[in-house]
Amino acid sequence: MSLRDSAIKGVVWTGIGTVGAGLLNFILTMILARVLTPSDYGLLELLAIFTVLSECFIDSGFSQAVIRDQHATQTDLSSVFFFNLTISLVLYIGLFFAAPLIADFYHEPSLVWLSRFVFLVIIFHSCSIIQNAIFSRNLQFRPQAMAAIISIILAGSTAGIMAFNGFGVWALATNMVLFAFLKMLFYWIFSSWRPLFKVSFQSIQKYFKFGVNLLIQGVVDKFVSNLESLMIGRVYTKADLGYFSQARKLDSYITQTSSSVIQKVTYPILAKLGDDVSQLKNGYKRVLGITMFVMTPMLLFTMASANNMLFVFFGPQWEASVPFLRLWSICGLLVVFHSIFINIFLVTDNTKKLLRIAMIKQALRLIAIFLLIKISVLALMYGIVGVSVLTALLYCHFGGRLIGYGVREVVKDISLILIAALVGAIIVFIIGYYLSMQNHYLIFFLQIVAMVGVYCIFSLVFKVPAYKEVKAILISMYNSIIKR
Repeated sequence: MSLRDSAIKGVVWTGIGTVGAGLLNFILTMILARVLTPSDYGLLELLAIFTVLSECFIDSGFSQAVIRDQHATQTDLSSVFFFNLTISLVLYIGLFFAAPLIADFYHEPSLVWLSRFVFLVIIFHSCSIIQNAIFSRNLQFRPQAMAAIISIILAGSTAGIMAFNGFGVWALATNMVLFAFLKMLFYWIFSSWRPLFKVSFQSIQKYFKFGVNLLIQGVVDKFVSNLESLMIGRVYTKADLGYFSQARKLDSYITQTSSSVIQKVTYPILAKLGDDVSQLKNGYKRVLGITMFVMTPMLLFTMASANNMLFVFFGPQWEASVPFLRLWSICGLLVVFHSIFINIFLVTDNTKKLLRIAMIKQALRLIAIFLLIKISVLALMYGIVGVSVLTALLYCHFGGRLIGYGVREVVKDISLILIAALVGAIIVFIIGYYLSMQNHYLIFFLQIVAMVGVYCIFSLVFKVPAYKEVKAILISMYNSIIKR
C-alpha cells in the first residue's frame, strides 16, 4: 500500500473515530449544558490540572517513541507497559490521599470524593498506552475509531441519564471515568498484544532517552495551560470558570479533533520518509494546505457566529461565554497551524529544539497569567491570544527551517485560504449583527449557508490550490468507503 493510500485510509478511520467521537461528545455536551449549570462545569474543571499532569508523567513520551521504533521487541513493550502502570498507581495513591488538601485549596468540600473518583482515569489511561501506540505505528486506525465511538455512546448515555435524574457534576465525572475505562477495555479486546511478565530497564532507558524532552515539554505545557483554570477557580467564581472552560471546550471539539487526526495520520507516515528533506517538505506543504483549507473557515466562522452558535448549541444561559469563544477560536486556528510544525520536530528527531521553544512559549504564558489574572478573566484571555500568535511564529520559523520551508513561503501558500475565509467570516458577522433580534436558529442557518457559499465560490474563482487537493482526497475517501 502506498503512503498516499495509507494516508487516505488513515484519514478515513481516524476521522471516523476522532470526528465521530467528537461529534457524539459534542451532542452530549449540548444536552448536558441545558441541564447542568456553569458552576458544575467549573467544579470539574478544577481537577483538570491534576489529571492531565498525571497522564503526562505516565506517558513520558513513550507513545511517540514506540510509534517511531519499527523494531520494538516484546520485552521493550512489556517493560514500558509495567513502568507506566506502576507510575499510574503511585500517582493515584498520592492524589487519593491529597484529595482533602485539594478540596481545602478551592474551599470545596465536595471535591474530596469527586476527585478520588475522577483520578481513576489515570490508571485506565496507563493500561492502554501500548495498544494505542501499536495501532498508530501499524496504521491500524479502525480499532481506535471503534473503541472511541462505542465508549462515548455508552458513557454518554449513562451520564445523560444521571444528569436528568439530578446527579449534577457527578454526571460529568461519570462520563469522564466511564469513557476512559471502556476505551481501555475495547483496546484490549481489539488488540492481540499482551505483556510478558518481564521488565528490562535497558528498554525503559532506551525509550526514555527519546521521550524525556517530550515529557518535560508535556508537563510544562499541561501545567501552564491548566494553571489558567486553577487561578480562575481560585480568584473568581466557579461560574466564571465554567464560561471560560465551556468556550474552550467548544473550540477544542473543532481544534483538537483536527490536530489529533493530523498527528495520528501524518506522524507515522512521514516518519517512514526518514531523512529525505525534499520529500518531507513536499509532504508538509500538502498537509499544511489541506489542513488550513478545511480548518480556517470553520474557526473563523465560529468566531463570527459565536452569539448564535452558543445559543443554538448550549442555550441562552451560556451567553457570557461569547467573548471567550471568539478569542479561543483565534487560538484554535493557531494551534492547528503550529501542530503541523511541531510534527516536523518529531519526525526529524529534534525534540531538544522543540523543548526550547516550548519553554519560551510557557514562560510567556506564565507572565501573561500573573500579570493579567487580577484584572479580569477576559484580560487573561487576550494575553493567551497574544502568546499564541508569538509562539505559532516560533514553531513555524524553526520547524520550517528544518525542512527548508521558510515563513514567507508558508504565508504565500496559505494567503488565499486566509483571505477567502476572512471574507466569508465578515459576511457571517454582518448577517448576525443586523438580524440579531430575529430567530437565532434561522440566522445560524443563514450564516452557515453564507460561509460555505462565499468560501467555495472564492476558492473556485481564485483557483486555491488546496481546493483541488481536498476534492481529490474526498473522492478517494468516498471510493475507499464504497469499495469496502
